[in-house]
Amino acid sequence: MEGSPSSPYPASTPAIAFLYLATIVTVEEDGVWKPAHEVARTRGTLHIITAWNPGDERPTREENDRANAALHADLVARGLTPFPALGSDPNSSHAEESWAVTGLDDATTRALGATYGQIGVFRITHDRQTVLACFDDWQVARGV
Repeated sequence: MEGSPSSPYPASTPAIAFLYLATIVTVEEDGVWKPAHEVARTRGTLHIITAWNPGDERPTREENDRANAALHADLVARGLTPFPALGSDPNSSHAEESWAVTGLDDATTRALGATYGQIGVFRITHDRQTVLACFDDWQVARGV
């Protein structure tokens, strides 16, 4: 529980951070969907960003696809090679299409997430999944 004596997180860490932390992140590599941490073993640290469903908004599928295409173009313009990723709620059928990239730092990834109205973005390593807030100063992590 956040804010408890046994929690490594301050009491100010919002509950939504822990909902995001439970997200199952998969990445498409060579036509096969794999757990993101497995892809990070060979590619290095991954950052996962989406433009879907910014904040409390719930745009149409077409609007989400347009926003995600714009994000893809932004990533490519930075010289990156984004590949498809998916963030899935482990307790429902909800999933959001995203992009996985290598070669970004946390600050740049957070700024990109903020540009697209996202509450958080992910940093994935071979053994850890971290959610980085885009507008606030919190982060939460778990082993994978």
